[in-house]
Amino acid sequence: SRSQVPVLSSRVRGKWWLIVEVRDLFFATPARLKFMKSERAEMMAISDVVKRLAMARPDVAFSLEHDARTSLRLAAESDPENEGRRARLSAILGADFAPNCILLDQTRDTVRLSGFAGLPTFHRGTREHQHLFVNGRPVRDKLLVGALRAAYADLLPRDRHPVAALFLDCDPEDVDVNVHPAKAEVRFRDPGIVRGLLVGALRQALAASGHRSSTTTGIGMLGAFRP
Repeated sequence: SRSQVPVLSSRVRGKWWLIVEVRDLFFATPARLKFMKSERAEMMAISDVVKRLAMARPDVAFSLEHDARTSLRLAAESDPENEGRRARLSAILGADFAPNCILLDQTRDTVRLSGFAGLPTFHRGTREHQHLFVNGRPVRDKLLVGALRAAYADLLPRDRHPVAALFLDCDPEDVDVNVHPAKAEVRFRDPGIVRGLLVGALRQALAASGHRSSTTTGIGMLGAFRP
């Protein structure tokens, strides 16, 4: 019915499929309608949410359809921890991400940091390509963003930003997820441990891969020597 979100689930070939169909979301609440942007802008926001969920769960297949057109289709990965996660991230962040990133997997006390971070020579002009997750929840936390910036501080120009997809896992009792209305920020019981783990792990991994240069940089240098 109008202004409702029907959810359909079925089991096909031993796998569960979940379909969420949204129609006339603000039909009964016109006061909210005036806050909506253009259809294209709203669709881009929806796509961003789906992509972040897909990064957090590479073991789950995702597809996004709008006006009978499929804008995103991602198959489930069999190895959600390492190469499967790398493949899922590359499908979302671009094919250049896989050969230009380094693997992270370190633990301090009860906090684990995993994921992939771009080489210092593989960077962007904005922070849009920095994706941070806490216990599978996508966040835009100031503490984590600041730690990521500090780890690359001596390696990047001031106006450039690293590309990364980092996953923090900890005891749910050690993190408060209700400090932001949109659940975009979190508060850790011991922020020092989290920041120290993130900065230390990134600097160690970047130092170990100091001899590597991004493939895009290498291709650009080779192109400069071509007649």
